[in-house]
Amino acid sequence: MPSMPNYFLGKGSQFAMLDQQFGGANFMNAYAAALARLKGPSAQPLGDLAADHANPASGLVPGLNQTDVTHFSDHWLKDKSQNGWWQDKHVEDILRLGFIEAIEQAQQAKKPIETWWVCANEDQFQIYICEGERQITVMVFTPLPEHERADVMTEPEPIWVVKEHEDYDDPCDELNPGGTPKFIKKQVMCAPGP
Repeated sequence: MPSMPNYFLGKGSQFAMLDQQFGGANFMNAYAAALARLKGPSAQPLGDLAADHANPASGLVPGLNQTDVTHFSDHWLKDKSQNGWWQDKHVEDILRLGFIEAIEQAQQAKKPIETWWVCANEDQFQIYICEGERQITVMVFTPLPEHERADVMTEPEPIWVVKEHEDYDDPCDELNPGGTPKFIKKQVMCAPGP
């Protein structure tokens, strides 16, 4: 796993679900439907949108469960004073506006979207949108979650990291046996859903 004490790069269930929704065969239709839920007078709160993705009767791309929805609402969307992860970061507004911009850019370019979550030991909550040859990449850049510990990161993600070895990296694959510094490859882990 990357070092959760200082940084993290991953997807988790929420962003993996968005990759499925905005990267599948019908991504252009998904964009129009998502914008209808994100914009205008009938815009839905993000917590409600997450709940819809956990409800099989909603007709939306599945991929979340109730634990995912609770985690997103409680940790991402609530203020730190309400046991959320970030205070005064305007998370709901930035996520909504960032994804509206990404979807509109992706519609214009007729490209799918892939999303990454990047945590760093910084005090910023930002959305980066990058148009590449084959896709739009969205980077959700956040401060570190205060409560997340490396020992709860036990679910493998389809992501590997090559880096200099740190004390908490074992077990890992050493890439330069006996070399100094020691370089490793390790699969990124996240906290599991139920």
